Formats: sequence, structure tokens, C-alpha cells
Amino acid sequence: GKGKSKGGARHKSPHPAPVLITHWGLSGPLVLKLSAWAARDLAASKYRGTLALDLCCDVRQEDLEEELLLMKRFSGKKRVGACPPQSLATHLPKRLWHYVLARQQQPAAAEKSAAGAQMVDALYGECKDAALRRLACSLKRLEVPVSGKGPFKEEFVTAGGVDLREVDLATMESKAVRGLYFAGEILNVDGVTGGFNFQNAWTSGYLSGRDVAARTAAAAEEDQQQS
Repeated sequence: GKGKSKGGARHKSPHPAPVLITHWGLSGPLVLKLSAWAARDLAASKYRGTLALDLCCDVRQEDLEEELLLMKRFSGKKRVGACPPQSLATHLPKRLWHYVLARQQQPAAAEKSAAGAQMVDALYGECKDAALRRLACSLKRLEVPVSGKGPFKEEFVTAGGVDLREVDLATMESKAVRGLYFAGEILNVDGVTGGFNFQNAWTSGYLSGRDVAARTAAAAEEDQQQS
């Protein structure tokens, strides 16, 4: 998946990841990772932009085009909406296949078919080669608008915070104020989904707690020796 904010900044997922399509929008690991990498640009654009999805990342566009053209040549009487390419049939849900088809321009109708038939209802033999190539392009780059954040306030970490250069990472103590410790989200650490932010909270909390305990024990021992 690739994302572009309204301000023009572009971000790309370096690895394929699942996308969850819900009744209110897109979610899942890919969306969460992209929103983490593009957090500041998304905030600057007020969460407006475009997301380009590759619905068949393990199939090249050229191979997909060839498969669609072969469907037209050898399975021309099959309805497009009922018969997705074999390379997609096992993992592309029927409703998503129909959604992609509905976004295509109407295919050129053959003389004996009903003019203006939507692509989902058309036969493969009715479709022009150019229309099938556009369909392959859409499957490799389905652009959907980004119009805002999720409605459930489900952000899992906050970007920004105390600069790590101002913290002793062995103890999590402030370099500027002695006895002041930082842990968790107050630090400028925001990892992608997968437990990294939990690990940051646990580790920084442990390090700061250990140093506070050691310092408190040393102070108590010193007081005892003086008394």
C-alpha cells in the first residue's frame, strides 16, 4: 500500500500487510503502519489524502493483463462479475471484486448485447482490451480517498514527546533535571503495531523504577550511617 497526504507527502509500506475492510473504512496492520509512518504529515493535512492499494501484490500487472485477455479469448461468454481471474479467485472477496468492477468505465458492448451494460454484468467477450488493461491497473493500484480518522478514537500511541537526547537511556533520568524520570508515551517513541509500544513502556518503566529504587536505598543507607 502507498499513501499520499493532501500536502503531497508520500509514504509506502515496505512489506505487504493485511488490510481490514470495515463498514466505516479501512483498518488492519497495513493502515496502522502507514498511519504511524505518516503521522505528522497526516496531521498537517487534517487526515486528507489518497491511499493506493495493491490487491494482488504477488501478481505482476503484466501477468494480470494477460490473464484477463485470455479470459476474453477463451471464456468470452462468462460474466465478468461471476468469474474473477484465477490468480485472484482464492483471496479476493466477491464483494470487493464487484466493487472494483463498479468503479470501471462501462465496457464497449458487442452488437448483440445490451448497450451500456455495467462491467460487473458484462461478458468477457464484450469488453475491449483497453478496458481489461484498466481493470488490471485498478487491481494493482486501487485508489481510495482518505477523509479522516477512525470514529472510535482507537489510536494506539501518540507521536512526539520528550527528546531522547535529553534522557539518560540507562536510567531514564532527565539530563537537565536531576531526579526527574520519564517512561512510556511521554517519550518521543512511537513504534508500529506489534507490541513495540508496550515494550517501550515496560522497559523504560523498569529502568526508571530500578534507578529510583537504587537511589532511594542508597539514601536510606547513608541516613542510617549518619544517625
